[in-house]
Formats: sequence, C-alpha cells, structure tokens
Amino acid sequence: MYRGLIFVNTVIVLLLILGISELYGQRNDSSYYFYGKVLSLEKGYPVAFAHIINENAGKGVASDSLGNFETWVNPGDILNLSAIGFEHKVYEVPENNPDSVVEIILENKIYVIPEVSISYLGTYKEFKQKVLDLELEDKNKLNPQVEKIFKYVELEYPLVDEPQASILSPISLIYSAFSKEAKAIKKYRKVKERTDVKEKYNVTIIKNLTGLEGLKAKEFMDFCNFTDDYVRSITEYELYSEIKKRYKEYQEEKED
Repeated sequence: MYRGLIFVNTVIVLLLILGISELYGQRNDSSYYFYGKVLSLEKGYPVAFAHIINENAGKGVASDSLGNFETWVNPGDILNLSAIGFEHKVYEVPENNPDSVVEIILENKIYVIPEVSISYLGTYKEFKQKVLDLELEDKNKLNPQVEKIFKYVELEYPLVDEPQASILSPISLIYSAFSKEAKAIKKYRKVKERTDVKEKYNVTIIKNLTGLEGLKAKEFMDFCNFTDDYVRSITEYELYSEIKKRYKEYQEEKED
C-alpha cells in the first residue's frame, strides 16, 4: 500500500515537470534576440545611451555610443524608448524575427523656455539703485574757510553785484559789499564761473574737434580769442560749430 502511494506521487511529479518544461520550451521557442539601432529623425544621427525598457519582461537596456542595442524579446512585447532631447517612443516587437537590424527613429524634442532679458545694468530698478549708490568725487569742493561761511549764509541772499541789491537796507548793503563773507562768496562765484568755462572750452575739446594737441592747440585757442562771457552765453553746439568755423579760417591762414 505504502509503495503504491510513492509510485503515484512520483508519476505526478514527473508529469508536472514535463508540463512545465513543455510550456517553458514553447515560450523560449517564441523568443528571439532583437537587434536594434536608435536614430534621430532630424539628421539620422545615432542616439547614444538611449534607454530601452521592455514593459512585458520588466527589463531594460541602453544603446551604445553608436545607438546600437540588443535584447531578448517575445512577439508583441512593448519597448519604451527615451533619451535626453528626444520625444518618448513606444515600439511594438513584430511577430516574426527581423532578418536585419531594426532602426527605431526618435523625434527631436523642442523645449519651450520663457523669454529672458539680459542686461549688464540689470533691471531699471537695479540700474537706478546703482546710480544712487555711486560715490562721485566732488571736483569743485569749496575752500574749508568758505565752507564755514556757507553754514551761516544763505545762497539766495543777494549781493551788491545783483539787481536785487537795491532793495536791501543800508546796513545790509554795506555788509554785503564789504564783509569778508560776502567777498569770499564773490570770489568763489568767479572761480566757479571760470571752472564752468574751462569744462566747456579746453585743450581736450580742441583736440577732439580739430586734432590739434599741445602748443598747437593753445595757439589755435589764442587765434579764436573767445572770452569767458562769450563761452558762457552760447550753447555747446553753437560753440563747437564756431570752433569748426574758426579752424577752417586758421588752416587757410596757415596755408597763406
């Protein structure tokens, strides 16, 4: 009795093994080695290191530097292909084993990026702040003694050389005419006016307009003989036009 049970169990195990082997053999018979090559649509270049995932088998491979890859597949398997810079691609494995390398084409992906404005100075707000933060050197600093005077004297206060002086009281008139503070202010104003003229009319400007340098530039300035009042009374455009005109006369005189 016991030997009979052992025999029956042995037969059942053998049948199971044979059935599984048969099924496994049938599945292996349908599988085949798939050779593929991933290419770009735009110029047909190989797509290196593309990822190929077999959804059915749950396995994946990557293409080499020339876009080639190989893997075991079954007919109808779904291959998901992806690569940086390309659109995702789904490829269904054909029923019959292809005789050659299968070329799979990936479309180039277009990335939409927002508009960017590049400026050395940044935004208008940043530019404005940079201007406000600038530390400029004051080339027209007052004499320390004059600075002390300005602490106690209003700039709008009329002096004797101004038309409003006639409305001052006799005591104010005398003070504005003979006080040290008033004389200092007058002197400062004259120096400031002279500085304005020099900024508007100098050797550098002559060089830029005529090409004359050094002594020749000074000689030409003597030829022009512009007074300070004249330079202050006209615009820079008018002044530079007059310099051009005088330079032409200066050249003609030199030629003669």
